[in-house]
Amino acid sequence: MKVKKLLALLLAAVMILAFVAACADDTPPAPVETDDPVVEETPDEPDDEPEEVELVEVPDDFDPFAGGTFANVTDQVDVPALDATPTRENTLIVGYNVAFTGDAIHGFTNASYDWTVRALMGMGTRGNVAVANVVFSPAGEMFVNSTIIDEVMTQYDDDGNKTYVFRVQEGLNWSDGTALTAFDFVATALFRNSPEWIFEAGATMDASDLVDILGWEYFAAPFEIEDPNWVEPEEVEDDEDAEEVEDDEDAEEVEPAAPPMITNPDRVDYFRGVHMIDDYTFAITIDAANLPYFYELSSVRVQPFPAHVMIPGVEIITDANGSRFSADIQTHAHNFAETYRFNPTVVAGPYTFVSFENNIVTLARNPLFPGDAHGNVAQIDFIQQIMVSDETDVDQFFAGEVDILPDQLEADKIERVLANPDFNVHEYLRFGYGVINFQSFENDHLPISDVNVRLAFAHVVDRQAVLDAVLGGRGALIDTDASPGQWMWQARGAEALATMMPFTLNIERANYFLDQTEWVYEADGETPFDSEQANAQGTYLRHNSEGEVLWIRNAAANPAIGAAIEIETVSNAAMAGMRFTSEDADWVSVIMPSVSAPHTMDELVFSTFSMGTGFPAVFDPYFSWHSDLIDSAPNMGWSDAIMDDAMERMRRTEPGDYEGFAEAWFDYIIRFNEVLPAFPLYNNMWMDFYSPRVSGMSAISDLSNWAEGITALSLN
Repeated sequence: MKVKKLLALLLAAVMILAFVAACADDTPPAPVETDDPVVEETPDEPDDEPEEVELVEVPDDFDPFAGGTFANVTDQVDVPALDATPTRENTLIVGYNVAFTGDAIHGFTNASYDWTVRALMGMGTRGNVAVANVVFSPAGEMFVNSTIIDEVMTQYDDDGNKTYVFRVQEGLNWSDGTALTAFDFVATALFRNSPEWIFEAGATMDASDLVDILGWEYFAAPFEIEDPNWVEPEEVEDDEDAEEVEDDEDAEEVEPAAPPMITNPDRVDYFRGVHMIDDYTFAITIDAANLPYFYELSSVRVQPFPAHVMIPGVEIITDANGSRFSADIQTHAHNFAETYRFNPTVVAGPYTFVSFENNIVTLARNPLFPGDAHGNVAQIDFIQQIMVSDETDVDQFFAGEVDILPDQLEADKIERVLANPDFNVHEYLRFGYGVINFQSFENDHLPISDVNVRLAFAHVVDRQAVLDAVLGGRGALIDTDASPGQWMWQARGAEALATMMPFTLNIERANYFLDQTEWVYEADGETPFDSEQANAQGTYLRHNSEGEVLWIRNAAANPAIGAAIEIETVSNAAMAGMRFTSEDADWVSVIMPSVSAPHTMDELVFSTFSMGTGFPAVFDPYFSWHSDLIDSAPNMGWSDAIMDDAMERMRRTEPGDYEGFAEAWFDYIIRFNEVLPAFPLYNNMWMDFYSPRVSGMSAISDLSNWAEGITALSLN
């Protein structure tokens, strides 16, 4: 179905934290009569997580679909004055080598330097400080946030759809004193999944918000689609007898014919799986087609925007069809994207937005923040996130201009700080790894489209030397899509290591794989390649029958890492008859456009891209590698039936069945190692440098960085 395909392509741009599921039907749901549906009770067992709200049985007389028309609750409380002004003594200063982009809300960019600012305002996607109904612990476990949610109930209907009913704590407030209620949750669920927000306002990274929820693909669908019945005009064949006419260089180039746009017949204005019940209660229903799902709670997670700022004056209408807005929100969506996006004046998290000037973000403690999932509030009055030079950041740190330098990798900087007894380093395992990604597999004429070329390449990169050069050896080599910090690896990692192919530097193995490819000739395309003549200088290389040289051209997002890869790979690759080069490349202007589109050999700029990948708390590789999302980033044309099966089994494992999930995960990582859709380099440790002024850094992990764990930090 074209609607589902288009939305799937949008989802792929989001990469991490998107929860994708197939829909059971290809026709839009017809409106139903607003009689009360029959509901069967199937209460869940309480979770062992102590912070989670206990699930209770649904009362016999409770109807989550009663419906009505609801206006926003605009009750106000006085905002306590923050008895302080910014000084060096009461301000935590955090430095990054890359500036905050200015995007203070999710939906538009995905830079980690933006996420920290959002997390401080309660709008991050992870961590205990997120103002949401479901949050993640620093270890990655999901649980209902008892600071925000008072009660949660579950029930199934006759079709197997599962409804979660959430009752919001009373007495919560936005930073301007306005009450935070169920209206904010429902309004945000509708707003962030609406075509007005995703397509019209351009918040394409929000297209993943509630994909598992009943009716999502019809509510979130675009207003217009390409006419599926359009037939492309046939090209007029040249008349061989006609006189040849010289091309007019000044003539405008004729654009190829494109299908006309028509009103989308599948789009509906109600979100069937979202219901407003009363001012403090709302319900979200997971489509039976998307159950079971191991990370089920993530499917019903909502992180509210302030509805009184987002859609002032608009009401919510709820009936058995679901929920919808009482008025057109297109103008509101554009206004929100053009104003609040860059100046979020009202938030609910631990800090409020003050300003962004000269690459400095300033935030002030929010006295109305109700606390993180454990009830802890922020202790530091002001925070500034600043941009520091990669050349001088450690000097600025030693001079007291910066309190925290997070996410450090480079060995020389780490050694300098470790050698200074007056400063501290917090070390923790990275959930993810350095990686070399390959150009689109849709380009089947490119060398990397052949699995044997990829496996050969994995045997000419001296990864240990790269790790030593860049990180001083602080890390571990990894041969598949996994991290030693994952609970699955701790359960099955030893078995995986004994099963997988190790990617060690081995020219003989590289030649073995390359001899099974088309790259088996000398430059004339006829004479067989002789591996004995290959040399480190690269004067004797492999070619195919067309005389094209086997060339792997890498783009490096990090110059230091790119240089180390090139130094440790060029001569080794040449010894196997492969030409390898690496160049520094900007992520936004070079790497992303190169990765996201197919190229011919003449158009090809880069065939590999060295960068990093991080794992979210919800590890669901379906979104990255399943053939359902073929030809869309980051899948990029990848398809493998064995990987597909393993990923589907991971997703469809019952929540709490850790053994079943680990079994499917094991099959997935073994197959990943065999076919290598991306080449993992190393799993490293993160290093956060922090001054003696800062306490509480031991609570920080890769799944709960300094901003997401801000309530644990204080200034001495």
